[in-house]
Amino acid sequence: MSYDLLIQGGRVLDPEREMDGIADVAVAGGMVVEVAVCLGASEAAQVYDAGGCLVLPGLIDMHTHVNWGSDPISLVADDYLAGSGTTTWVDAGSAGAANFAGFRRFLIEPSRTRIQPFLNVSTPGLAAVECVHNDVKHLDADAAFDTVEKNRDLIKGIKVLSCAMRVGPNGLIPLRVALEVGEATNLPVMCHIGAPPPGLGEMLPLLRLGDIITHTYKGRKGCLVVAGGRVRREAWEARERGVRFDVGHGAGSFSWEVARQALDQGFPPDTLSTDLHAASVAGGNFHMPALMSRFLHLGLDLSEVVRLSTANPARLLGLEGEIGTLAPGTCADIAVLRLEQGEFPARDCEGVTEVMRQRLVPVLTVRAGQVVA
Repeated sequence: MSYDLLIQGGRVLDPEREMDGIADVAVAGGMVVEVAVCLGASEAAQVYDAGGCLVLPGLIDMHTHVNWGSDPISLVADDYLAGSGTTTWVDAGSAGAANFAGFRRFLIEPSRTRIQPFLNVSTPGLAAVECVHNDVKHLDADAAFDTVEKNRDLIKGIKVLSCAMRVGPNGLIPLRVALEVGEATNLPVMCHIGAPPPGLGEMLPLLRLGDIITHTYKGRKGCLVVAGGRVRREAWEARERGVRFDVGHGAGSFSWEVARQALDQGFPPDTLSTDLHAASVAGGNFHMPALMSRFLHLGLDLSEVVRLSTANPARLLGLEGEIGTLAPGTCADIAVLRLEQGEFPARDCEGVTEVMRQRLVPVLTVRAGQVVA
């Protein structure tokens, strides 16, 4: 059989298939067609030597902002596709009902990067980021429902910001409207948390199976852990109900201390995500391998870190069997990374620096069978 691309001799790590070993990955027609030892290089139009590197499914970032030109924080996804290993970007509510059509036509559809959007429950989305949910006139459940119905093939969930800075005097109202839309459309709600009110203890009991908390390991007020470093009771109860917990690092939502306390008590994330936007790029937290490195430093094993960046988000998006794995017949989205040893200072959003002893560095990105980096 002839191949368009053969990635040869790397350590193939695919937690979805419980695969971890040296193998070749063959690609044809934009699909993975074979994963095996010693495939014939003479059969391939292009060969890449991945010796000494990790070969993973394309990474999936569960929280980004890429509605460029419509709000003050979004980026152009394709500008960061090369050199990141991240082939699927979930836009976390940059667009609302009033501007989603433009987001789809002018940014999502032409993008080389796969963009999977959550719809903001606020009609202008983050175009009105400074008053995103503090004016109830923007919280239009009917408009959100209609937008989802027109874009069923694309929209993966509903996004709401639920913290004092974004809701003003409206408390739990934005979250309740988002949950109403989620219930009506049978989609999950992704809830941004921050300094209260409303508090996480109030919000968590409202969330349903499949709903998502993002910024799980934020510091300061209103975080996952309460006084004494204990993971709050409502979080354990929510997880038992099937609520998911996403990292959403960003420029202000990750604390080494909170993450370590939670992990020490057996409360890991369900998915990793960067919360990529203009401010987080400026702070140096701009790709998934850097974030994955932080969780290696915190003690998660490599296979689990890869699972949280591939198979788990694919399942949350309903795209298992299409992405998040290197199984033959799936889209040939592939990340080749190198695991480096050394001393690598990494600062959290609270100003605390820890020195990591290893880090993941992107080497090659393949999107739908095409080498982009």
